[in-house]
Amino acid sequence: MTLDHKYGWGPKTMPRPSDAETDRLERMLKRGELCPVLNHTKWAELRTEMLAAPVGQHPQFRTRSVFAPPGFCTEWDGEFYYHVHPVADLEWMELRSASSTWLRDALRRHSIPYSLEAGVVRVWGYTRPGPQPQWQ
Repeated sequence: MTLDHKYGWGPKTMPRPSDAETDRLERMLKRGELCPVLNHTKWAELRTEMLAAPVGQHPQFRTRSVFAPPGFCTEWDGEFYYHVHPVADLEWMELRSASSTWLRDALRRHSIPYSLEAGVVRVWGYTRPGPQPQWQ
């Protein structure tokens, strides 16, 4: 049994945003306001990896939606099963765990690009025009 099946949430079963949010997101992409970085498959791999974290890692995340007001992001949360969706509108997700080495190795295993922002691992769903992250 794969981890996707164990946890019941693979790229084909990930929750999706509403039709209105999908339309808004598509308009932002067409206008060049956003450049996609991660797709649903990579988000599902990330979530599955965090759910399967070794005891003691306690990975946590906080997110920012492309629809969020300037400066807003969620509080730190450790509930990867219910709270990490929908991902289609995530501008970024910051991650932390007991071991930054374990966390970075997990991202590299799945070829998930990330940057370090003020020492915190950040996985990008979208970037905006202008200066880009320094990819790790």
